[in-house]
Amino acid sequence: MENIHVLEGLLYSSFQNSKIGHLVKGIVHNLNGPIQILSMQIEILKMDIIKDMKTNESTLAISLPDNAVQKLKGLSDNMQRSMERLSQMDEALSRMENMVNVITNRSQDREDGQRPLILNQVLEQELEFWNADLFFKHQVEKKLVLPDIPTLTVINEGYLRDLIDGLLDACIKQLQETKEHELKIILRQEDASEWFLAFEHTGNAFPSDWDQDINKYFLKANEYTDDTFDHRLFLALNLAKVRAEQMGGF
Repeated sequence: MENIHVLEGLLYSSFQNSKIGHLVKGIVHNLNGPIQILSMQIEILKMDIIKDMKTNESTLAISLPDNAVQKLKGLSDNMQRSMERLSQMDEALSRMENMVNVITNRSQDREDGQRPLILNQVLEQELEFWNADLFFKHQVEKKLVLPDIPTLTVINEGYLRDLIDGLLDACIKQLQETKEHELKIILRQEDASEWFLAFEHTGNAFPSDWDQDINKYFLKANEYTDDTFDHRLFLALNLAKVRAEQMGGF
């Protein structure tokens, strides 16, 4: 019966995360419309300004009074500054659009099957996705070591992303408790059929007994009356382990 309290906490946490994830998908979907409108209007404004700048240049080529020439030059400078501001807005909007696309692609329901994937690309997408964690984005120094030739494999995408999610979640947790925040992810092609993925971090070491069956886990969890036993860390690491085994890894 003591295990019920642990399961209850995990159930509430899972429900909350599921609810947040569901709402985020809806929010991201609703953001696509305004982003497209803003992007289109920025491009139209750019074209209008370029057209006005060309007209202004043509007018300056005509013999005009000095005061008129100064006004036209001032107008040209203002239009140039407006173009620079629009370019900055366009760049910021592109970054927002990329983030929305990453979340949209990452949260799509996929069939439980295998398909060809480029591992380099998946890792880059996962890091971008996890930048939603502000600690990970701003305080963790990340280094992604990828092979020069992209690694292509046929694999269950859902399992692979769960594996990466579990390891990243566990690494972030350990990094939060130390002064140095460095994470190195290494992807290496062993041969034509095998590849190697490693996560190296400067955070606290993972508990030596994290790799245990569920019954031992609950027994250990019940030894603690405070929050020193991290259920999330255990679940993240074991999720990664299970997914690795399901994909034929170790």
